[in-house]
Amino acid sequence: MVQGGNAKWKEYLETHGKKATDAAPSFCRAMSDVSPNQVVDRAELSRKVKFTYESNAARVYREALSLNAKACRLRDDRGTTIVTPSAPITPALSSALEGDVRLLAEEYPPSLQGLYKNQAWPHAVSTMRSRKVQGLLLAWGMLGITGAYGVYWQGLHREGENGITSSLPSVNPVAHGYMGTTASTPDPYSYSNLFAMSIASLTLAIPYFVLRLFASKIAHLLLDNRQDAFKSARNLLMDRIAKGRAQRLNRCDVYYPASSEGQERKAEYGLILYPGALIDRAAYAPIATRLSEMGILVAVANLEPYRIIVNLKDYSVKEEVMHILSDSVLLCEHGIWTIDKWSIGGHSLGGEMAIAAVANEMSSTIKKVVLWGVSCYPNPNTYPCKQRLRDIKDVNVLVVNGSNDAFVKSTVKNRLLFARNMPPKLCQSSADATSGNEQGHTLYVTIDGGNHAGCAHYGPQTFPMPDGIRTITLEQQQRQTAEATLDFLMEKEKRD
Repeated sequence: MVQGGNAKWKEYLETHGKKATDAAPSFCRAMSDVSPNQVVDRAELSRKVKFTYESNAARVYREALSLNAKACRLRDDRGTTIVTPSAPITPALSSALEGDVRLLAEEYPPSLQGLYKNQAWPHAVSTMRSRKVQGLLLAWGMLGITGAYGVYWQGLHREGENGITSSLPSVNPVAHGYMGTTASTPDPYSYSNLFAMSIASLTLAIPYFVLRLFASKIAHLLLDNRQDAFKSARNLLMDRIAKGRAQRLNRCDVYYPASSEGQERKAEYGLILYPGALIDRAAYAPIATRLSEMGILVAVANLEPYRIIVNLKDYSVKEEVMHILSDSVLLCEHGIWTIDKWSIGGHSLGGEMAIAAVANEMSSTIKKVVLWGVSCYPNPNTYPCKQRLRDIKDVNVLVVNGSNDAFVKSTVKNRLLFARNMPPKLCQSSADATSGNEQGHTLYVTIDGGNHAGCAHYGPQTFPMPDGIRTITLEQQQRQTAEATLDFLMEKEKRD
């Protein structure tokens, strides 16, 4: 099994269900003698199902699936074997779990307060850099200042009309009531001052509280719309880790190409992949596994616990990318890897981060950018770019989008801006198109029937808008995406 589910259970039953099979040999022979097209008695079928899913082997398998980090042998990042005795390992379970089992680290969602402080509030503040917002704030400020000054002027004008000028020293009417005055009347000028100060305070306070409400709403949306990976993707990642073909590091999940024992661990290309906003990195296990089987080392960046970077000001892209690059090749449990060339890419918002990384600091190291489900150039308020990719020599870009991607279709206004900032479009039928052009090129690939969430194993996606309906299978979309990525990285141009 590569996806989990019943296929994995069948594999397990064939391996560990021998004792149960030996206990009922005649019944098992009856099961194996039944052809797919043969009509089976309902009672007999019920017995077969009960035997298959309620046997001792099935119980042990369910126990293994429900096992957590407190009840099994784990191998930490240093390769040290750890036995946690808080929950006993039964003999049946011990025989079922051959060798050490390394489970995925538990990943808990961030607190609402943490999201608000570290992501939502910086994002809300960054929106104030927009010209439209700045224009609204300027108009609001002018309105407030005008209103406050108007009230102040009216009070000053009334004071000038009603005030009495005298060279005599001021007299306290309460202390000197004998002069015929009992108490002072309210001063309209003081009330005007107080009213003007209130207007000025509200002019400043209202935008601040609106900004806080906006940030609070963003924090709730980021917490409520997190996308977890399908169970099949997590099972696949655990299976690859157990086989030594993947590894979970602090900064990334690494998927290694096949390598023979004793031979040099080397790959022509490495791909650093940034997940889409709020998507579990384990959701990219199937497509990353497919790419690793094609000979590409894939490092899926870890953006936990927030699963999003809303502002590059607080995220050093160059430093993080270099750490991911070095960790993926140096921290492999089975030996050091050598990568000839590196590329960077991403899905959705992760693709925009990849663009910003190359446009700002990584153009001398990385010459190929892989974008899945992207049609917008990075927002200058959140992901500012020092230069356009079009102006950088030898940078080539692959853009793979599904024909039913609702996110790509919703950015029609941004497509012209996207095209102006990317290297010139490459026609697949161009005979003289090569990846060595000084200006570079952009190759666009459309997957008929694909949608936005089809690039990974998660969904359905409804935030920030409902995704389109995929009319091909998830396996088909990811296979085509992986093949297009392989052709692009290995410089195998598809000709019509």
